[in-house]
Amino acid sequence: MILLIVLLSVISASAFLRSDAIKQDVDTIAETNLIGHDSDIVSKVNVKSDSIEVADDWDYYETVLIDSEKLNNSAKEGDINLTLMDKGIDIIIQKSDERPGGIWYKGFADGNPDYNVDISIRGDEVYGSVTTYGRGYNIYPTDFVFDGRIVHLVVASDILDTRSIEEKYPIDPLTFEIVNEDNIMHDFAIEVYDPYNNLIFDETYSLQAGETIQSPEISEQLGLHRYVYMLDNNETFILHARVSREANLGSSEKVSFIFVNDTEHPMLIGTTVA
Repeated sequence: MILLIVLLSVISASAFLRSDAIKQDVDTIAETNLIGHDSDIVSKVNVKSDSIEVADDWDYYETVLIDSEKLNNSAKEGDINLTLMDKGIDIIIQKSDERPGGIWYKGFADGNPDYNVDISIRGDEVYGSVTTYGRGYNIYPTDFVFDGRIVHLVVASDILDTRSIEEKYPIDPLTFEIVNEDNIMHDFAIEVYDPYNNLIFDETYSLQAGETIQSPEISEQLGLHRYVYMLDNNETFILHARVSREANLGSSEKVSFIFVNDTEHPMLIGTTVA
C-alpha cells in the first residue's frame, strides 16, 4: 500500500498522466528505436515533443515500450536488467507480493542493497521507482498507444550521491530476539538470508516458559534481509528486516519473535527502529 501511495502521488504531480480520456495512437509517435540487448523488455519510442508537457523538476525523460510479460518473467527469476536513459541497470529482486489486479516486486539496483527498487505490474501497465548512485528514476504508463502497446514515460532526476557522508556513520548490525511469554516450552528454528539470498545464519532454539534469547550480531551488510522461521516444527513463515547505519533518523530494524498463550495466534511479531 505504501508503494501505491508513493507512486500515485508522483503521478498526480506530473502533467503527463493516464486519465479516462481516449488513448492517443500512432499519429503522435515519430518512430521506434530498439535498445540494444534489452530490446526484448524495453524499446524506445519517440513521441512528438509538443505532445508532452514537461514538468520543471524533470532533469531527463524518455518514452518507451515495456513488455510487461517478459519483465514479469525476469522478475520471477530474481533478476532484471533494464536500460533506462541508455544506462544498463542490474536489479536483484528480493520479494514479491500478489495484489488484486497485479503483482509488486521489491529489490535493489547496481549492487547496492541500500538502494530501493519498487516495480508494480498491472496487466500491460508498469509503475516503477528505481534509485541508483546519483540518479532516481520513475516509470509509469501514459495515454499514448503504439502498435497496440501502452507507451510508458521514464522520468529521471539527479540526486546527491551521499555515500561519503553516510559512511561516517557506523552500521547497526542485524540482531533479533525470541521471547517466550507462554507457560510452556516452545521450539523456534530460524534461517537468515542476506540481500544476495545467501544463507548467513541457521539456528534452532528451545525456550523454557518466560525465557528470552538474544541473537548474536548476524550481519553488517546494508539492505533488506530475509528471515525464514518455524514454530514448534510446524508452519514456516517469512519476514524481512533492513540493516541500516546508525544515524539521527534511525537504525536497523530489530525484530522480536514473541510466543504467547494463544492457540490460534501463538506468536506476535514486533519490529522496532531505534
